[in-house]
Amino acid sequence: MGWLYHFVDLTAEQKHERRELLDYYGAIAQVSILIPLLILQFYHVSAWLNRRWRNQAGFDVPSSPRAKREQSARTRFNITHLATALRRLQWWCGDPCTILGINLGTNGEAITILAWSAWLLTLCFLQTSDDYLHLTKRFGTVASSQLPLHYLLALKSPFSPLQILTRCSHETLNSSHQLLGRLITVLLYLHAALYINFYVLSDLLAAKVKEAYVLCGIFGIVAFTVVGTTSLEPLRRWSYRVFYITHVVLATALLPVLFFHVSHIRIYLYETAAVYALNVVLRSVTSHKISGTLRLIAGTNLLEVTIPLGKQHDALRKWEPGQHAYVSLSGHPLLRTFRSNPFTVASLPGTDGHLRFIARLLDGNTAKLAQAAAQAKTSCMLTVEGPYGLKTHSEALLRYDKIILVAGGVGGTFTVPLYRQLLADLSPSRGSYRRQKVSFLWVVRSKEDMTWAFPTNEKERQGFAERLKMCETGGGVGESATSQGSVPTDGDAGEEGTELEERKGLLDDDVGEPATEGVPTFQADRIWSN
Repeated sequence: MGWLYHFVDLTAEQKHERRELLDYYGAIAQVSILIPLLILQFYHVSAWLNRRWRNQAGFDVPSSPRAKREQSARTRFNITHLATALRRLQWWCGDPCTILGINLGTNGEAITILAWSAWLLTLCFLQTSDDYLHLTKRFGTVASSQLPLHYLLALKSPFSPLQILTRCSHETLNSSHQLLGRLITVLLYLHAALYINFYVLSDLLAAKVKEAYVLCGIFGIVAFTVVGTTSLEPLRRWSYRVFYITHVVLATALLPVLFFHVSHIRIYLYETAAVYALNVVLRSVTSHKISGTLRLIAGTNLLEVTIPLGKQHDALRKWEPGQHAYVSLSGHPLLRTFRSNPFTVASLPGTDGHLRFIARLLDGNTAKLAQAAAQAKTSCMLTVEGPYGLKTHSEALLRYDKIILVAGGVGGTFTVPLYRQLLADLSPSRGSYRRQKVSFLWVVRSKEDMTWAFPTNEKERQGFAERLKMCETGGGVGESATSQGSVPTDGDAGEEGTELEERKGLLDDDVGEPATEGVPTFQADRIWSN
């Protein structure tokens, strides 16, 4: 071969030495993730110490007024420039990174994965000499060493070790999960391509493809390809349920398949299986089987799920604005995995005494819930898994001088609880000067789309509408709902449920007129022209 690497014949001792190097660099690739985690912990500790120092900036003050002014000026200059530089860096890292129309996440994520890719590739080449098979095996070993981290990044539970260490939500870490998955797939492609080249040049391909461990490797490559392909944004938009089912099934099947592919990576598979088991346990701990009511909101294609909270549900009362949960009809846990959707908590459980979820009816799980809403005369048993997501949104927003919340349609489920919490935190009194700090613009098709958000108490309703402006875009949702609305049945729903078009809705005769009096209403063209 005219390449740097060659097919070399090794003695038993040399093969043993090669195996030790493969295991060593695989361990280095896995353990090295602790370095950025330690750097991140140092950053968090430094930020905490800086906040404490700023709060106690006047502790050691010079006695001379002139020296005091000079020290204060120097301190403000240094802190201001450093804080400004850090803010600019944070904003830049949060900007989207798109190359040739391909979204690579944010700038910060792209730089991080590029640096991590360079590090792993370096580990793939170190001390391989000119041994072709050593390099080939190293790609597979290093890729396998990243599987536990890859599965750990996918944990949704707030008790995830990575969420605790990084202080990031699952939504933030999920981008890193996707990027690391692509990197692992590339390394495995190199591993497979080099082995195929070796088999072809050695006239071993026909014989090797009949062996079980090679077939397991081929299945693994195909599985990673399918998972990566269905994870692409266009395919996720086409059918999120196809992506999700494929992802869960293949991610589970990969572990036993790789177990029989080669024995040397089994330590990483044991670790990955432990992470998988941890995920099952954490999801079980955060799952609650509880009675609730389902209601189809008149004049819309919205479904309301209300779950009263008793004294035994103190943990559920502590859920914060901006968090979400997976809601489904109670049933077998395996079926619930594929029959649950993430819904934002649209209420303040501690204040309202209940959990509320609002969903726009589409297909799959929401169609099943719609059927239950049409058939159920009383409450039904639901499974609620959560909460997920950050619970510090309102606390972070209160640090700013002016807060403008903007929501569109059912997106108000995220914004409404935040708006209510901010009003309560700023001042409990309607008309208070402090409440002028926050404003809420809600863009909806019709007033019916926002009836669920208004408190039943007259005083609370007036306070809710105080800083709220509504932009009604029209679209005839209510009219379409009256004339075309229908409830899917088992006969026409199929396995995935009937697709409910967005302009179709379901009526509930018990719902009255929209409680939106006193809310300023504007036409869409007027709002956008301003």
